[in-house]
Amino acid sequence: MAKEPAPPAKPKRDLPENRVALVGIGALVGGVWGAIMWTLTQLLGQDPGITMLPYLVVTMAMIGGGVAGIFGASTARRRGERVTPKLRRRK
Repeated sequence: MAKEPAPPAKPKRDLPENRVALVGIGALVGGVWGAIMWTLTQLLGQDPGITMLPYLVVTMAMIGGGVAGIFGASTARRRGERVTPKLRRRK
């Protein structure tokens, strides 16, 4: 008995990434890195004080979110997704 040919496989469609979540994860990783940097400066004997902790955490979180946003946009552009918002124009 001959086997029937398998039906053609549907191409796998990649879903667009949730860009807000991507930037949020980047900010979270940056914030954790800022806390680690503050801890390392404390352990190495420098005393920036507790007031330096929020500064480092927020600064690193902004950098991490920005980097994630840039990489997310470049990935979306390569996939052919629209990066810029659609603006309605009056005719």
